[in-house]
Amino acid sequence: MSDPPAEPIKGHCPNCGPSRLSDVVGHHHTEETDHDVWGRTDYRILQCRGCEAVYFQTDSVCSEDWDYGDFDPQNGAPEIVANHSIVYWPAPSKRPSPDWVHELDFIDRELCDTVSEIYVALNNNLRVLSAIGIRTAFDQASCLLGVDPKETFAKKLCALLELGKIGSDEKETLNILTNRGNAAAHRGWKPEPEQVTTMMNLIEAFLYRTFILEAQARKLKHDIPKRQKEPVVDPLNVDPLLLLLPKPQHRADFP
Repeated sequence: MSDPPAEPIKGHCPNCGPSRLSDVVGHHHTEETDHDVWGRTDYRILQCRGCEAVYFQTDSVCSEDWDYGDFDPQNGAPEIVANHSIVYWPAPSKRPSPDWVHELDFIDRELCDTVSEIYVALNNNLRVLSAIGIRTAFDQASCLLGVDPKETFAKKLCALLELGKIGSDEKETLNILTNRGNAAAHRGWKPEPEQVTTMMNLIEAFLYRTFILEAQARKLKHDIPKRQKEPVVDPLNVDPLLLLLPKPQHRADFP
């Protein structure tokens, strides 16, 4: 392994995000040539200068993969620029998990693990597995809400509606969600990225409202102080001088 270059480079930190200045703490490269075709791959171990997270970058270029850049002012010819194929590990997050996901662990460990694995599948562009995982998360959630796990998804939705856990509009959207999950699991359907995004929006909204928001609402109700009752005045214990004072007039008493 060669000595790392002194100059830092910008990389996609798994914590801080893209274009983060990072130190190259390890570097190795390989080169291949086949007649007129050549290629080079740089392997870098990077450390973010912000959070100090360590991650891995693979940077590959090939003589057959290039594009035109700016024109040379002297000869007027366009500059030939090699395209870089850059891959990171851990893979950059395509959809960050919400902050409340870890709270599911206090409700049900299995449900929390399933939801966490969905985000891993999303970040690795495993759309079929993501769709199946979304359907599985709904199945687990419905069981926690008291629905018979042996029932079909259609009957589970009807049961949730009867229990007051969902409304009629949400029942229709969740029906679409489960049907798409079934199609991915049994009929080889591979959703497009925007379709997976819609499915994630639906399951996140259902889980958050059902398990997180309702718990927060119950806690808020418990934390609200009770109204204090007005003290009852015993006329026998009142100072006689106070009885001689005029009573306060209300706005309606004024002309």
